[in-house]
Amino acid sequence: MKNREQVSEVVMRLHRYRATDREERLSTTLRRWIEDPLRPTTDKGALRINPVFVLLMLLALLAIGTFLVFSLVQL
Repeated sequence: MKNREQVSEVVMRLHRYRATDREERLSTTLRRWIEDPLRPTTDKGALRINPVFVLLMLLALLAIGTFLVFSLVQL
């Protein structure tokens, strides 16, 4: 396959992907971002949150909390 053929194939795939993705709701997109990629639901059908997402949120909260403590406390 030549380089231009590969590029045109990728462009066609991206156009197809974007065409099918236009009607997706924001809540569906957010759910897909936070769900666990290996097991997205429990046995009862409840959402299982991605552990990496939980870890990143905890680190963000720790960083924000540390910033607020050191910026608001008068030494």
